Amino acid sequence: VLVNFLADLPKFTTMSTSSRLIKSRLLGSCMLLLLTELSADLQFLQWNPHWQCFVWNQTDCRGHAQSTFRAMLEDSDIDFANVIEFDDFSNLTAIPDAWATLQTTCGRDRVALLYNASRWRIASLGGAGQVGCMISEDRPFIVQAFERIDNATEGSSDALDGVVVIGAHFPHPSRFNESLSDDLVLPLRLSLQSVMEASATSKVVLVADTNEFTSTSSDLIKSYLELPGN
Repeated sequence: VLVNFLADLPKFTTMSTSSRLIKSRLLGSCMLLLLTELSADLQFLQWNPHWQCFVWNQTDCRGHAQSTFRAMLEDSDIDFANVIEFDDFSNLTAIPDAWATLQTTCGRDRVALLYNASRWRIASLGGAGQVGCMISEDRPFIVQAFERIDNATEGSSDALDGVVVIGAHFPHPSRFNESLSDDLVLPLRLSLQSVMEASATSKVVLVADTNEFTSTSSDLIKSYLELPGN
């Protein structure tokens, strides 16, 4: 099943930022991409191949995942990618030279936020990045401000100086068909507010496996995280 999942996976999943708010789901992986007040054309990727692929490694699932991920980054010209429950990237060849990685773990759960280092750099301001756990020893998140270094867009109407990117693995709601309770989202919300203040930007992208039910709207997630914009 895991091998078939990888074989059937689309080559890429990218979103244009021409819309203010986009919600997309990929093969039941609870992918959520929320964009606030962005005008530039950016490409994002969310993928959770799940830990079984690497621990069980049936029919070289690990190798397929690594090669597939590298192809998705290169073929789709990704700016930012949030990858969950993937092997430790420090020991892999899955990342092309142009990309850099931020990683954090909570217990055994891992989130990796990758960015195209030929276009973006980590914001130099103090406090412009935070990591944490949405629950104790589980469900990690990364909140990081980035500055654009791609000179090709300088002076254009689509130029984007900076953006805060959230890569996260949300916990499951405690009750069927209900959204996450406030205590579960509070750590992420507080970190986001702190990074936005430190980086002085209200441009935010959430790329996450939210584990929310389909009855939970993008607007509700945007509201409980207190994301800026209309």
